[in-house]
Amino acid sequence: MSDLDISHEYFTWKLVQDVAEEKGYFEEEGVEADLSYFAPGTQDFEGENAFDADWWEDMDEDGGTHGVCEWNAVQEVSETDRDIVGSYSEWDRVVFVRAADDADTIDDLRGRPMGINKYATSFYSMREMLENEGFEADDIVLEHVGEAEERFEAVKNGEVDSIAVLEPFVTLGRYDEELKEVFDGPCRAAITTREQPEPEKLEGFLAALNRAVADINDDLEGYTDRYVELLEAEAADKPAFDDVNFERLREEFELREFLPVRAPDEKRIDATTDWMREKGFVPDDADIGTAEELDNDEVLPEEESEADDEEAEATAD
Repeated sequence: MSDLDISHEYFTWKLVQDVAEEKGYFEEEGVEADLSYFAPGTQDFEGENAFDADWWEDMDEDGGTHGVCEWNAVQEVSETDRDIVGSYSEWDRVVFVRAADDADTIDDLRGRPMGINKYATSFYSMREMLENEGFEADDIVLEHVGEAEERFEAVKNGEVDSIAVLEPFVTLGRYDEELKEVFDGPCRAAITTREQPEPEKLEGFLAALNRAVADINDDLEGYTDRYVELLEAEAADKPAFDDVNFERLREEFELREFLPVRAPDEKRIDATTDWMREKGFVPDDADIGTAEELDNDEVLPEEESEADDEEAEATAD
């Protein structure tokens, strides 16, 4: 039986976990970890949206610990005995329109339907991001279009005016000749667990991931081809991505640096919790539990530990 079972929805971290496993970092840190990736939108849920879907009950079958968006993590922890045991940041959440659309900025999409996955991050994150852009409630029109490939087809067919996606579909969309990017915003992520794991096991798990992060960041050019292979595999045999110019992608794409995982970012989590309380997604008296006795000095590379707060603020939020 593994020390930590991890199920996560962030594509870019497939590369991180693969490197950590291949180099034996989990074993060296004294942790037996079982990691798996699931594509958002591929699960069967009941309910109208992420707020009432109880989606984490389904995910329990795949992993006791998992990486999710910070908004989902806060809701999950408010309703269960789970705790947030780590904070990290993902790449952009991007909004695309058809290339021929007259919209050039997010402001041009007021009152126009946007395709999202209502069971995942976008149910919360796009609403908050649009509010931060000055949208009123009546300006925000979100329509459920589950899997990302369905969203690509929906916007091209005119079923919705825009779509919001995460990586790998961000990069695929940026090289799709039928799409145009009009907005990008941050995707904040957290790791939750059903119960407080042993501090040394949790520290070892995060440290192993961060050793892989450091390896990748030290050789971004060397890992770029491997990441492109992951993108090509994700798009293979899916007609929705036929307009992606992979020749140009291979020539131009540059892998970005990864931020390390760190102990729960209390300031950031509190801000997310406040927004969710205001919207009624989290009870006023909810206790948002976070990992105890987790020392960043044990999980972050030295240079990251010294400048963690400043870097995370500037890069991710």
